[in-house]
Amino acid sequence: MPLLFDGDCGFCTDGVALLRRWFAPRAASIPYQEADLDALGVAENECEQAVQWVGAGMRASGADAIAAWLATACRRRPLLRLITVGLPLGRALYPTVVRNRGSLGRMMRR
Repeated sequence: MPLLFDGDCGFCTDGVALLRRWFAPRAASIPYQEADLDALGVAENECEQAVQWVGAGMRASGADAIAAWLATACRRRPLLRLITVGLPLGRALYPTVVRNRGSLGRMMRR
């Protein structure tokens, strides 16, 4: 049950690392470039467009994938409970984040 993200994207890599530190999800998070996509039933172009979640007979992408991954968290912080409430906003903002992830990655590294 991995979260597949773009390992060549600094924003994606830093974001996954930050969420892992805060929430300690039990599920793996791996760069899609290192994953056996055929075995997971995910196409490379899907991974290029959005993060992907594959687990327990469920597939999700974008904000839904991140929410599914965080649902496996060991540390249930109050913020995590807001995911359900904030998911519509996450879905709406995700395309903007994807379009600007290069700039966002540079901002995070400052």
